[in-house]
Amino acid sequence: MNSEILAELKKIVGKKYVITPEMPVYHAYTFGDATLYRSRPEVVIYPGSETEIQKIIQLAAKHKISVTTGAGLTGLSGGAITYKGILLILMRLRSVKSVDPLSKTVVAEPGITCAQLNNHLKNLGMIIPVAPASHLISSLGANIAESAGGTWGMSKGTFKNYLLSLKVIDGTGKLFSTGVAFPKQSTGPDLTALFLGSEGTMGVITEITLRCEFLPEDTWTLRCSFKDEAVLQKIHEEVARERIQLYSFEYMDGRMMSCIHGGQQNMLLLLQTAGSQHEAREQMLKLVKILEKLEPLELVYTNDPAKADQLYTERRSALGALAKADRTKPVIIQFDPVLPLQKFAFGTQKMRELAAREQLDLIIYGHAGDGNLHPSFIVRDNMEDKLKARKVIREFDTWIEKEGGCFSGEHAVGFFLGRSQNELRPDVVPYLEGIKSAFDPHGILNPGKVINIQEGPMTVDAVKPEYQEISDICALCVKCHLCKNDSPRYAEEPFEHNTIRGRIALIDAATRGKVKFSEIKPYIQEMKPWTVNMNCPAFIKNEMGKLIELSVKAGEVTA
Repeated sequence: MNSEILAELKKIVGKKYVITPEMPVYHAYTFGDATLYRSRPEVVIYPGSETEIQKIIQLAAKHKISVTTGAGLTGLSGGAITYKGILLILMRLRSVKSVDPLSKTVVAEPGITCAQLNNHLKNLGMIIPVAPASHLISSLGANIAESAGGTWGMSKGTFKNYLLSLKVIDGTGKLFSTGVAFPKQSTGPDLTALFLGSEGTMGVITEITLRCEFLPEDTWTLRCSFKDEAVLQKIHEEVARERIQLYSFEYMDGRMMSCIHGGQQNMLLLLQTAGSQHEAREQMLKLVKILEKLEPLELVYTNDPAKADQLYTERRSALGALAKADRTKPVIIQFDPVLPLQKFAFGTQKMRELAAREQLDLIIYGHAGDGNLHPSFIVRDNMEDKLKARKVIREFDTWIEKEGGCFSGEHAVGFFLGRSQNELRPDVVPYLEGIKSAFDPHGILNPGKVINIQEGPMTVDAVKPEYQEISDICALCVKCHLCKNDSPRYAEEPFEHNTIRGRIALIDAATRGKVKFSEIKPYIQEMKPWTVNMNCPAFIKNEMGKLIELSVKAGEVTA
């Protein structure tokens, strides 16, 4: 990117909010939003207002520069990864603009996290009942752009069930509203819905209006375990037969539980009922009767919020805990199919058969209630294993589509392992291309994603031999997100390079000769107190002291 354009960008947002490749902190942004790929934007920009975003897009359109929008960088399909142009991060736009208790609506900016928004609404007795596992750090705008879901998906759906209207800046820099913020409007096609799952390919979301619900009067949470996975199909059938309205139904297989607790474990199920005090309790008691007949190894239930939160702790840390599967297999490749409930057991069996055929280590967990699972391959950091995983995932995606399922429930498409609408849904591609062209005539917004996939490389630069020990520790970080809020610096300013995982990425870059250890030494030393009690389910938590010590020492040698 030439100096004149960089100067214009700095003029728009301020020098402090423009990060370029020659800056040491730049390398905090190169891991992308998925552990399988590395991102290499020409510049990273943190705009602070809607007007600034407009000016950036107008400048990019004029010079035909690509713009990829990101925020919390917690995605799993590579949607915010780019190898050129601008990485536009919206985390500075994080305010709640207004709440209307009468119409039960809230207007918020895209950089606010789901947890922050719901904490704000809780004071008014309301909630947006969509709960991605990453809700503590993932941004609202990205959740809309990825059409995210969560643990209440079976009863409350995804963000599409609560989204009323948006303000969007298109690929020419024009700001527009997608509609009025009413649940009922019949004034033409629903433009708002077009931006669900659009992944920043048609516009940059700057304001979101959502419908809220009142908090349920009571919620019961049940935890149980079984030895035989076949029980899952029986539970689905019995719940339907008894007409039980579940609020949530989560599943983690025995291998997943072994990652968390070690040793041989059985699968774990978490189920919830919610509503009035009478309704929630009666529904739970009916559920308990069903489960007791199936001879659980463990069964506890409660309506105490604190105890329920403890029961769900393991589920929230599942992604990061995958890093404990095998220290020699640091790469996690997760996919996101939705199985028809009638074929739930058959689908999980199919996954395991394909994994066994390729001798791949597979762990399955996810949202059993709506069939949306997150099968995860744990592989070595080499192309052989990655390509095997790619082969299996593409094969399963094709199979699940033919069986009436869906290849992505809430992680979106991105360019994950080359998945493309062109191959899996070719009948809709001409329409999608036409829609994108209407909103982004210059093709600058997140090109190569969703349709006409241009997958990035999975190769990474070699580690310098003298830094292999440091690199091996860095590889234990799965970049899950859970440690982000342990950084007081990030709370002050939401730069990725102010997070623990961002600074681990800096160290990783130094082991590959991308930056000198001496240049990042102050950042390494500063994060030491943040790591004492960091929220991390992976092996790296117990290695942070050693990682900091070795990295600081390397910085002294290279100073």
